[in-house]
Amino acid sequence: MSVKRALTGAAAATLAATVLVVVPGERGSSTADAAADDIPTPTEFFGFAMGTTGKLAPFEQIKDYFELVAEESDSVEYEVVGTTTMGNEYPIMRVSSAENLARIDEILAANERLADPRADLSESEARALAEQSVPVYYLEATLHSVEVGNLPALVDVIHRLSTERSEYVQNILDNLVILVVPSANPDGQHLMVDYFNETEGTSYARTYPDLYHKYTGHDNNRDWIFHTQVESRIRLQLEQQYRPVFLHLMHQSGTNSPRMWVPPFDEPLGPNVDSIAISASNAVGAEVANAAAEAGLTGVSSDDAYGIFWNADVFGTGPHRGASLFLHELAAARDLALPYSNPDGTPPGATDRTMRTFDPYTGPTWTLEQIVEYATLSMYTALDTVAEDADDWLFNNLYQLNRKNMEPDGGPETYLVPAGQRDPFAVKQLVEIFDLAGVEVDRALSTVRVDRTTYPAGTLLIQSQQPMGSWVDQVLEVDQYPDEARKCAACPLIMPYSETTDNLGMLLGLTVQPVDDARVARTERITAEDVTAPAVPNPPANGAYLVRPTSYGLTHAIARLQEDGVPVFRAAAAFQAGNAAYEPGTLIVPATAAARATLTEVSQLTALPVTTAPQVPAVNALELKPNTKIGLIRGANNMPGGWLMWLADTYGLNYEVVEADDYANLAQFDTILVAPGITKARIVTGLNPAVVQEEFHWARGVGEAGWQALATWVRDGGNLVAVGAAAETARELLALPITNATPADRAAFNAPGTLLNAQFDPAVPATWGMPANWPVWYYNSPAYRVTAGSGATVGATYPTSGELLASGYAHGQAALSGLANVVTVPVGAGEATVASADITFRSWPRAAWTIVSNALYNGPGTAVPAAELAARVTGR
Repeated sequence: MSVKRALTGAAAATLAATVLVVVPGERGSSTADAAADDIPTPTEFFGFAMGTTGKLAPFEQIKDYFELVAEESDSVEYEVVGTTTMGNEYPIMRVSSAENLARIDEILAANERLADPRADLSESEARALAEQSVPVYYLEATLHSVEVGNLPALVDVIHRLSTERSEYVQNILDNLVILVVPSANPDGQHLMVDYFNETEGTSYARTYPDLYHKYTGHDNNRDWIFHTQVESRIRLQLEQQYRPVFLHLMHQSGTNSPRMWVPPFDEPLGPNVDSIAISASNAVGAEVANAAAEAGLTGVSSDDAYGIFWNADVFGTGPHRGASLFLHELAAARDLALPYSNPDGTPPGATDRTMRTFDPYTGPTWTLEQIVEYATLSMYTALDTVAEDADDWLFNNLYQLNRKNMEPDGGPETYLVPAGQRDPFAVKQLVEIFDLAGVEVDRALSTVRVDRTTYPAGTLLIQSQQPMGSWVDQVLEVDQYPDEARKCAACPLIMPYSETTDNLGMLLGLTVQPVDDARVARTERITAEDVTAPAVPNPPANGAYLVRPTSYGLTHAIARLQEDGVPVFRAAAAFQAGNAAYEPGTLIVPATAAARATLTEVSQLTALPVTTAPQVPAVNALELKPNTKIGLIRGANNMPGGWLMWLADTYGLNYEVVEADDYANLAQFDTILVAPGITKARIVTGLNPAVVQEEFHWARGVGEAGWQALATWVRDGGNLVAVGAAAETARELLALPITNATPADRAAFNAPGTLLNAQFDPAVPATWGMPANWPVWYYNSPAYRVTAGSGATVGATYPTSGELLASGYAHGQAALSGLANVVTVPVGAGEATVASADITFRSWPRAAWTIVSNALYNGPGTAVPAAELAARVTGR
């Protein structure tokens, strides 16, 4: 048995410069906790064994049990580290020997020093420090709330680790600090399990029928670049605070997936994930697969699935900090916790014996008991494997891997964000994302020179050789999907598990320039708080405030001004004010003290500059409807609709989700936004009210009558906006004069989750403020031929020449040549705007949000002639 020693001698001296070393007194590490006998077994506490078919313990009870264990055991600590989106507690546990927990701050400081590539730490000193410290093992369950089988297994594991003092268990506790996250989505755990228990013995379906995270649903493990959600930020903070060497993420997949899937991961392999993190993960995967074989647990697979090492949205920042990512996926049961059998009687899962699945599962059914058994084996095997080589994990993953971030890797040395970007809010948000991730950003205080090219003071410099340098490359480099992502030279290209690009600059609407040998005399280290706009000037006597339309942050200004009762106008054409030229779509706001107060708050939030005109410009304009009321058709359990709710709440839109009863009175809405994924069937059929509780009847089908009521509302003057695939729903609803020309044959055309170049007409209201050329997010989306003479206005098209692919992967891209993306069509007294690319995908394509915002607010607006504008703005 290997027992970690307290920090002493050379290792303590190494750390002394940064941390006060406290050496605890010796204690008998093999002695059982005095109170261990007071900890009830899970069966005693919950009234049933963990993994009992049809039995799921509510999360509140599980928390109570874990708190009790922590109170009675000196090997477990329980802490609430945050509050979730819906106001629930986010608990964690630390599980280790009492000695390790007593010196946890000392351990974390030592590990941080090991991981610091700038620390003055030789290889021999690092090895000595690793021998005296203890690695952190991160163990997480129920990020996806339908994947209920791992948490019961975790309850059993925690009970054993807190009560048993065998040599095996003690070795784990002595050599690891296990950071346990019982649920990475507590809200969903409450929603899903409580609903399952409430519907027992009823005629209702047993699975919660809506999103199990308020906004992101199952996409909550796709938020590891922008970190938009509370829970994502808590996870990031835990990774930064505890510096785990191992991220054990416990998931489940479909009922006919492998009984358990473990690494190695599939292709493609991105260039920015270190080989240490990958090889260590693969090694543990092999150990778990071998342990399953020895235990007779069949149906374990690896490879050929989960190619997650291409995009940061899947694996996050952890591997760039020194954590090996380990994912196990267990097959799901029926209705969360009931036995599953194939209708034809064949065994679930793969039946062919291959190197991927060397021992296929042959049983006729699959149960929750089995899920718990497999999950438990995975946890114990991986814990034991890391504990046996704890020193090497610390040295390799923290010391060696992080030092590689400081070495040249053949990529650019520096990424420049030149001063004078068209959208200062995007600059601010880029720096905020880097602040969260721990990336260092410098701002030039003098001219930046690269060869013969100069960039002005104010340019941002992000170095690739810094502690998070590999992540910088990951999110700023232009992606070229690798042709090597094949099983053999003649094999077909493997499409990614997730998307083909995660280029932050393009998504935010920023020009980013990769360079080498950048020279600058003076710089300053900045955070997002340092990206600011000039103070809002005092209002001119007879003039107006002006805000350019070139930022997606303009929505904040419109929403806040409307909320505060300030009239908002938009220029319908370009104009001159003073010595400056302004674009169509510029906000023209009355020069009042109330407007100044609101615009000051918005400018502080977004870094948008607010200027003034001495007189109201004489330009045709659009007066936005006061307090524009927006309806969102999202349906139940529709993730794109959830992301739109997050965007709407973030920007402060005055919106409500359209419910079934609302179709009788759609006139209450000025604008209706149709979320991607909403089809005629989802509107007409919806949820069956007979199989869901009454609280979900809002999402029931509205029939053909409701479908026609929506069309009538548009023709009577309503403004309909449809995004992504919902463009096809709008086309069908209103017989729009557009034809989807995107090829359906993926062998001929394929652009899955990529950035494609597009051309915009900034004179068209739907595309006010957009640059003439910029990439859009595209996911084999509709693209249209527009019927000539139909009165439709095209705001954006795909180019007819040049390269269509901006970053990622596209095949057969010439098929999109000249097709339309953004189209506005008059429909009776109303109008419809479709933006058929996936421009709201997971909130990523921030630059394109401008299109959605324009369409939402402009449609219900009223035209104001240039001659009347001054009187309307000033109220005189």
